[in-house]
Amino acid sequence: MSNDVYTDIWYDVIPLHHRPNLLKECCKLLNSEWPRSETARLKSLRVSCDEFPTCLILIDRESRVLGHCKVSLIPKVRHSCYIESVVVDNKSRAQGLGSRLLRGTEEYVARKGIKRVHLITKGQEIFYIKNGYKICDPIETCGFKKFVPPITKTEAKHKEKITTFSGPPPPPMPQLEFEYFDIRMLSQKTHMVKKL
Repeated sequence: MSNDVYTDIWYDVIPLHHRPNLLKECCKLLNSEWPRSETARLKSLRVSCDEFPTCLILIDRESRVLGHCKVSLIPKVRHSCYIESVVVDNKSRAQGLGSRLLRGTEEYVARKGIKRVHLITKGQEIFYIKNGYKICDPIETCGFKKFVPPITKTEAKHKEKITTFSGPPPPPMPQLEFEYFDIRMLSQKTHMVKKL
């Protein structure tokens, strides 16, 4: 356990599944920021395990949950993870606890062999830049692809007949021109990364 001191209080970042008695308190914290049914929230928190995904919590000396962060692996990027649901209790903000939660998360994933931490944010870019993150291009954080079964020759011919007699083609899409275009403009969210 680490012993960082902020205003004479002890804090630590630990996996939530090591302290299942704090599940409800963590659920309450997350729902204060992003409301969701308690049942759904608890179900998503219970997936936390040592191998990932892992929910990490920031606790104080009295074991109060002051922060949360979920960490998942990125299947297509070696030694990389994705953090989400980063939140600090509203009453405990502006005390350096968000930075403490990030640092604890980075230490935890580094011990697991992770070398890059990715995240997506909207409106908190300055906070993450202060903590060493840089803006990057979007990455695919999920490894799931839609399965399309192969089609037979008969099915292909039938599909060809249907498309041949389905009417005129649609008009072309309008051409949009951007003088200064950045792919990040499409999502209105900022993708960030930090090398550990």
